[in-house]
Amino acid sequence: MNHPAALAPSPLETLDPPDSLDHWLAVGLLVMSFTWSLLPAGLSWDFASLGGNLEQGNWVVQLQWGSLFLVAGLLALRHFVRLQQVLLQLNPFLLALFLYCLMNSAWSILPLVTLKKVVQFGGLILLAVVLQITELRSLQWRRILLATLVVFQVLSLLMVLVRPDIAIEYTGIENGAWEGGAWRGITDMKNTYGIMTAFTVIVWVSLFFTPGSGIRWPSFLMLLGYCGLSLVMAKSTTSLLVTLLGVGCFVMFRWKFIDSEYVASRVVIGLVLLLLVYVQVLFVLNGRFPSWDEFFKPVAMLLGKSTDISGRFDIWDMVLQEIHRHWWQGVGFGAFWLGRGSASQFIIDRLYWVPYQSHNGYLDLLNELGLIGLTLFVGFILRHLLTLYRLARFDPVEAAFHGTLLVVILVHNFTESSLFRGVNFLAILVIFSSVTVSIDLHRLEDQDRYSR
Repeated sequence: MNHPAALAPSPLETLDPPDSLDHWLAVGLLVMSFTWSLLPAGLSWDFASLGGNLEQGNWVVQLQWGSLFLVAGLLALRHFVRLQQVLLQLNPFLLALFLYCLMNSAWSILPLVTLKKVVQFGGLILLAVVLQITELRSLQWRRILLATLVVFQVLSLLMVLVRPDIAIEYTGIENGAWEGGAWRGITDMKNTYGIMTAFTVIVWVSLFFTPGSGIRWPSFLMLLGYCGLSLVMAKSTTSLLVTLLGVGCFVMFRWKFIDSEYVASRVVIGLVLLLLVYVQVLFVLNGRFPSWDEFFKPVAMLLGKSTDISGRFDIWDMVLQEIHRHWWQGVGFGAFWLGRGSASQFIIDRLYWVPYQSHNGYLDLLNELGLIGLTLFVGFILRHLLTLYRLARFDPVEAAFHGTLLVVILVHNFTESSLFRGVNFLAILVIFSSVTVSIDLHRLEDQDRYSR
């Protein structure tokens, strides 16, 4: 059987990108975007000092991202004609969502905070656009992402060995001994480290099955083995599930035997049948339809979680109470979860800790942007899916990779707020992915028309 790398190269890699200063500046912007999103906010590893009110922001974070946005803006102006072309080819709902967030500052409870979040949102779109203006190809995009993640893995391991007091996260003392002991490396928490490792695996697998990647089995298995160790040491069930889901989705999307117009319906029917079988088993065991706790208990026990998903249901109930006060327009983009003294204080008063999100990105979108914003978000996702479907006709590997990113992040967003929440790693991936596939599709469709 031929190695995947021996197959024909991807259509998106047939033209070499220009070897210019602008191109290498774009590479630097991409690397630093991933770097800043994975490192602790403000480059501070003093985790004991975290907390308080976040309304004033952090000047280090502003300097980090402001410098990237400035360079991206200069590159965009330098290629102004191409900038206009790229903007017209973007997912229209992405631009509509950005404009609505800008309008949202007019009625936000904290207009200045909302404007800061809008600048971050717009800055990420600008960075993604500049990557396409400077012709940063898709295979390069993934290789740069992988290289950045591998560097983080190496530095995290060194930090665990040299400064375990920083690189290992403990939850507290139980019976005179420290409990937890989960790796977080050079990131801010074990969950971030786990998600970083999960996406290292996903990108690595996608590159292995990309024609022309040149990856061989020994190196492929070696990195997978190390990432497996990292996932175990991170002690994050969510990260393990994200890894399995991501690899499974990519393999399924790339499997030639499901390359048909009925693939989506077959997947949905299969999942519904599995759910019905599961409910039937519980019905037979209990003699009635299962309650909420009974439905989730087997899965929760398997994952080492409680049936209320580690207390998230309590937070969701309180957030829903807040949503009822401003269904249509929302409380303000990025203006709710700002710590003590903010609009979320009534939730903090009823908990024993300070949450900075609802742990459900869809509830946070509805709370901050209302039904209008959530509708635009749904439109963005549907348009992105349509673009991926059309892209698969030209480059199935690239479509499979970006489709996997979307599915994994959408699922992750049910228990962690990650989409359109500042400059976090997963939000960056979604925006960069959307812009990349939109421009790639236009490029390939143009090539196809010219070749006829």
